[in-house]
Amino acid sequence: MDFQKVLTQNLEKLETDEVDESIYSDIANKYDIRNATFEEVKEIAQGLYGAGAITGLDLAILTFDYDRATRDIKQAANGLTSPNFTMYETNADTFGHRDWIAEFEARAAKDRQYGNFIGNANKNKIISILQLLER
Repeated sequence: MDFQKVLTQNLEKLETDEVDESIYSDIANKYDIRNATFEEVKEIAQGLYGAGAITGLDLAILTFDYDRATRDIKQAANGLTSPNFTMYETNADTFGHRDWIAEFEARAAKDRQYGNFIGNANKNKIISILQLLER
């Protein structure tokens, strides 16, 4: 019941475009999107979704766990992948911080290169959202 209430509230915000624009500055003051961990990106995405600023698809794209997917692929490939194989397009620092705008720009470029125009459009939308969070 609570889930339905939350979902309905979020859908109503999206349908009426009633998004409090201060959500972007609030998040930008708390996080550096150009130097954030995946855990922080998940918190950012949840905050944006909770405010009705992004859709469920945007939330899914932002919170897809590339580390877990990389591990699953390596496990399924039984050692046939390079030890350095990763699904990420950019490098993180030793603490897991990454420039998420650059990461999504690289993902969009890869989608474009391989003719995945829907993926490219989705990544470009995410880039636009993340750029609203730049300090």
